[in-house]
Amino acid sequence: MADRMYRNITGWHEEDEKHRATHMLLSLEEYETLCDERNQAIRDRNKMEQAAKDYKRKADSNANVAIKNANDNAATQIEQMRIRMENAEAEAERQANLNRNLLRITRERANAKRGLQPKKTHDGYRFTGKIMQTKTICGHDKKEGAIYTDVWTATIETPYDATIPIHQIKDHIFNDLRCDGGILEKLYIKSWIFKESGDMWKGTYSEALENAEKFDMEGKNILFDYKMMANPKTGLWEIQITTTKSIRALKEMMA
Repeated sequence: MADRMYRNITGWHEEDEKHRATHMLLSLEEYETLCDERNQAIRDRNKMEQAAKDYKRKADSNANVAIKNANDNAATQIEQMRIRMENAEAEAERQANLNRNLLRITRERANAKRGLQPKKTHDGYRFTGKIMQTKTICGHDKKEGAIYTDVWTATIETPYDATIPIHQIKDHIFNDLRCDGGILEKLYIKSWIFKESGDMWKGTYSEALENAEKFDMEGKNILFDYKMMANPKTGLWEIQITTTKSIRALKEMMA
């Protein structure tokens, strides 16, 4: 056991009531034991620090592996999605081409059956009824009641088979009518499209005039009503149009 000692000119002495200890006197065995304990504590601390470093390195490595795996999985999924999108786009384009070819064949057959030449390039549209003047309500008078005005109607035969459901074919008919150089442009008729549905606009005579003023088309011939009809005799779709002014009797459509 260590002794409490003090030192003066005469040497080392044990602590007493007059002299406070300044040193602890250890035996060699006690000193070596203390050194061993200190060294063991240092080794234990170093082991703990190394274990902590190893744990952190392993955690970092695991985190890096997890991140790499996540990135690899994400890249794989993105690539798979890209391939699916490309395949879907290719299939959509293939179906669209098939649809266009079927419609082209349908139009050519309808043109040949009706004797419309040249059958491959003729748009397939023609008048099948009278181009006629009719009446529609354009306003009201308190005393006289409804006020009527002259409008025009015409029935136009399309080249599309009436067995095709109208929801599948109407967009093609609208496009044929409204495209550059289309039927309405040939007849000098103006029209609009509903933004929500993509259908051609229809409304009242008064609304057509209001829209014409809004869109700087005053004095133009405006389409304001139409009806889709399946003709059981010809087996083709027809569209009856109603406009604010007279409809041009285009010779190439009188076949």
